[in-house]
Amino acid sequence: MYVPLYYGGKELVRNVMITSVNQAIYRLHSFSRKENVPSNYRGSYQLLDEQSQQVMAFCDISGHATFSLVSILDEEHKTWTMRPNRKILPTRWILTDPSASIAMQFDQNLPRKLINPIYKIFLTLLDGQDKENYHVVDQRESFVDRILGVAPDDWLLMEGDEPVAKITRLPRYKRQPEGLWQKLRAFLAGSDKAIVSLKGGHVISAPIALCLLLILHELTASSGSG
Repeated sequence: MYVPLYYGGKELVRNVMITSVNQAIYRLHSFSRKENVPSNYRGSYQLLDEQSQQVMAFCDISGHATFSLVSILDEEHKTWTMRPNRKILPTRWILTDPSASIAMQFDQNLPRKLINPIYKIFLTLLDGQDKENYHVVDQRESFVDRILGVAPDDWLLMEGDEPVAKITRLPRYKRQPEGLWQKLRAFLAGSDKAIVSLKGGHVISAPIALCLLLILHELTASSGSG
């Protein structure tokens, strides 16, 4: 599957081939379980490495992820924690690692968005000293879509001015569908959120990637993007 990347009206990367062989991909899989679930349980998420199919991070969600304390297990079964900066209308989410040090902060840039509703940077990823590591960019060039709050399906993860990953949706149906039945099956199978690296390997750790996808999902769900 070829996916062009656009930013500022320019095609940044031509014919990006998304394959599990040539690119590092995190795929987010949602599911429900019945045993030993927390109160207000809404579902579970696991982040898979597409090539190895290994679970790199896992969490249960109670209530809304952006309003709750979220405990994340990494591949070594160590616990990371994401919490909002406040209970009412949070604007920043802080992820701490197993040693309780800040691994990443996700800032919504709300003051800039209030001044400029079509501000293209959706989230800024900051370290423990509030220094920017990455930012997530809304690729849409349509002024109407952005002013109406129509959520995009694709984002760019930028390191400075360089795109380092694409946040998109990938079909669950692995093979290229041929014929009406396979195309219908592919449509019904749906898709998963994913982070496709534009580098040799994953550009962010699995717990950070899982938090990023959860936050994007909840902040854009009201706009109709899954």
